[in-house]
Order: sequence, then C-alpha cells, then structure tokens
Amino acid sequence: MQTLKRFGITTGAAAAAASKASVIYLVRGEKPDSVVVPTPIGIRIEIPVEKYLEEEGKKCAEVKKFSGDNPDILDGLEIISCSEFSSSGIQILGGKGIGVVTRPGLKLEIGEKSISPIAKQMIIDAVSEVITNGIKITIIVPKGEELAKNTMNPDVGIKDGISILGTTGIEYPVSDEDYLEHIKAEMCVIKATGNNKIVLAPGNTSFEYAKKIYGDIVVKVGDRIGDSIKLAKDEGFSHVVIVSLPGKITKVSAGLLNTHSKFGDARIESIVYSALVAGVPLEKLKRIAESLTISEALEFLTLEERRRVMQIVAKRVLSRLSKFGIKLGVIILSDSGEVLAKEGEL
Repeated sequence: MQTLKRFGITTGAAAAAASKASVIYLVRGEKPDSVVVPTPIGIRIEIPVEKYLEEEGKKCAEVKKFSGDNPDILDGLEIISCSEFSSSGIQILGGKGIGVVTRPGLKLEIGEKSISPIAKQMIIDAVSEVITNGIKITIIVPKGEELAKNTMNPDVGIKDGISILGTTGIEYPVSDEDYLEHIKAEMCVIKATGNNKIVLAPGNTSFEYAKKIYGDIVVKVGDRIGDSIKLAKDEGFSHVVIVSLPGKITKVSAGLLNTHSKFGDARIESIVYSALVAGVPLEKLKRIAESLTISEALEFLTLEERRRVMQIVAKRVLSRLSKFGIKLGVIILSDSGEVLAKEGEL
C-alpha cells in the first residue's frame, strides 16, 4: 500500500528554531512549546522545542533534528542554542560539536566553524522576528564530535564535529526508494502539458538555477540520475537535459548513475583524468589528486582551466549516458550559477 512520505528538517532549520526559542526565553522570559521559523524557500514551519536550560547566564533551548523518511544518522540529533545580550548586531557562533573547516573549497574560510552561509542567514532571520540587535548566539551539538565520525565531514576536511547546513530548511526524502514514485508523478504532470523535453537537477541549488533557465519543466531527482533518465524515457520524453553542480556530475562521468556515497565515489580520479586531458599543468594535477572534494580541486584552477576541465567532464557524462538511447544535454554550473560547461542537445 502506498503511503505519504514524511519530510524532515535540516540541521540549519533545527538550529534556527532553537535560536529563536532561546532568544524568546532571554528577551521575554517565555518558554514556548514550539516556534515557527522562516525558510529560504518562503515556507514557514513550526518546530517543537524539547527543553530549556540556563548555562553561565545564557538562556538555552534544545531542538531535535527530524529527518522524516530519509535514512539519516543525524535523525534525533540534539541541537542547543544559547543566547545572551551583546553590544550590537546578531552574532552566530559555533560551539562544541560543530566541526572546523580545515580544507579550501567549502564556502567557508579555513579555521571557521562549519555553519553554512544559508543556514547562518536562516538563524538570523528567525531571531530577527524576536529582536533585531544586540544578541550573541552559540550553537552547540553535544554529540556532534562523536556522530561526525560516521558522516562525510572527515572525508571533506571538516574536523571535530558536524555541520549546520540546509539550502531550504526542509529535508526531502530524496534518498528513499519510494521517491522514484514522486519523480514519476512530477514527470507525468510535465508530460501532460505537451512537453517532450524534461530537465533533471540533482540538488536544491542546481534545481533553482535550472528553473531560471528552463522554467517549469525541471524535476529534482536527488542521487537517482540513471533511474530518472529511464523513467523519463518510459514516460514518453524524447529529450533530457541534466543541470548539475560539479560534485554530482563528476560522479556520473565516472559511471555512477546513483550518486549516493554508498554506491561509490571516484570523483577525484575522474577529475584528475579530465584535467589531464584538458592540459592542466602537472603541478596542479598533483594538487587536484590530493584534494578531498571537487570544490577543493577546482580552487587550484583558473576560470578558463575550470571550464576546459568541466567540458571534458560533460563529454564523458554524455558518453556514459548514451546507452539510454535518448536525446541528451548537460549543463554544469558553478556554486554561484555561472555556466562552466555545456554539451549535447540543450
């Protein structure tokens, strides 16, 4: 029997809720059972607060991360926000259990606590609904250091804790097997409008950029690249375009049609090959080979070199996907939305 899938909240949303609750406690002396926080996609969500406490003169609130029907080691994770008055502004600090960035290419400076810019802004937006100035907030994850050992953080150069992340605030069940039914349903809606072209985007960021280019024919497919192309063909589409950031699409160029980490990686090996073919100097090839992430690898290249390398990646993706027997195109974008490569029929 088909059942509705449960969505969850990101670590960023949990931290935003805990922060808003702690500030309400600090400013008003109230302890609400739940708080409503804004998200980057315009949806407001109500999140329960587990408990309140005081620590060294700070007012603290705890929220548990909820992952919905996503298999997630961080489900139920305790995230605590402690607030205190300060001289000006709204300051967001990472405390115990928040990882430290040790490698380039992660959108944060080396030595910074791993709270992504979007998650930090979400926390600020939530707190600003209570008070707009003179607050210092420290985010703490009591079990963060222990749990981080079982996440991707050590592999990408983030040490001693988890990351506070989330581009939407909402955790979609994209890794769940039944999510393919959701993808199929979206495809059916698009096909009903008479379109023969469909655009697939692996993640939230690529999805938003793809919509700016192609409008309402974009479907977010998570890790399921190969399955989604097959679905598109089965549903009668004659043309598929994939819009992706470098990290995911480089896995596809290595032949991984499901890009979840449990199925393999080979990103660095693939980009080393592509950089070699693109004529990148040997000294840079060595640095790329020593990188932990694609973002870090691309830090060592000029913009022109990045474009040449990603063009090779795009060509390899089309070669890997040619077995599906459908018209294909690939667009690779930078984190800021700049087109790095285009290949195939777009």
